[in-house]
Amino acid sequence: MTAVREELVETNPVTGAERPKVRRRKWRILEPVEVGRVLRAFTDEQARVMFLTLVLTGVRRFELLALRWRDVDLVESVLRVRESKTEDGERAIALSPILVEAVVAHPERSAFKGADELVFCHPKCGSRIDHEWYAGEFRAALKAVGITDYVRPFHDLRHASLTNGAAGGETPIALMARAGHRSMATTNQYVPWPASCSATRPQRSSSGYSALLPTTDTPFRWTSRCSGGSTSSR
Repeated sequence: MTAVREELVETNPVTGAERPKVRRRKWRILEPVEVGRVLRAFTDEQARVMFLTLVLTGVRRFELLALRWRDVDLVESVLRVRESKTEDGERAIALSPILVEAVVAHPERSAFKGADELVFCHPKCGSRIDHEWYAGEFRAALKAVGITDYVRPFHDLRHASLTNGAAGGETPIALMARAGHRSMATTNQYVPWPASCSATRPQRSSSGYSALLPTTDTPFRWTSRCSGGSTSSR
């Protein structure tokens, strides 16, 4: 310490003191049935599609906000992540039917549909959407369905996507590729693999999210209706 060097004090008074333990906040993973409830609770359609994209693809926040229409192939049902923090993060992710349906309806509510324009953008000027705005919409949806736990609006949904994907039958290799991880060691930090899991385990198309699909009890269809909240400044 400077005070010791300057001989203002003989010893460092905090030497040997125990550092206080700071509890690390654990992530909160939404279960598939909770995902379905939260999905239906959104009042803004753009925020709803953002949420669905996060939980079904597991993309990172900056990857989601950087998506442009040229990155979305609705014919092949593929989303291409071109802007990522590493080369391993540049990848193609298969889109589930419910996400394809949602993304198809999304341009009908937007004036910005060019190949180089952002998929999720400010409804008036087409600029990159404010992630804090989405966070507010997400927290409102959580509150509406009675979820009071702290859930991070982006990273916890990435955790949920990977964990529920594993529960739904995705193989470790498939999950690593979808997440854009360089090694399986990183993927293992997200997913508590059961002992019986193997790289050759058959995949299921539902990826653990069968609760999202419309049923006679909880009907849900995407519409081209533009909600009032989506026209506010972001």
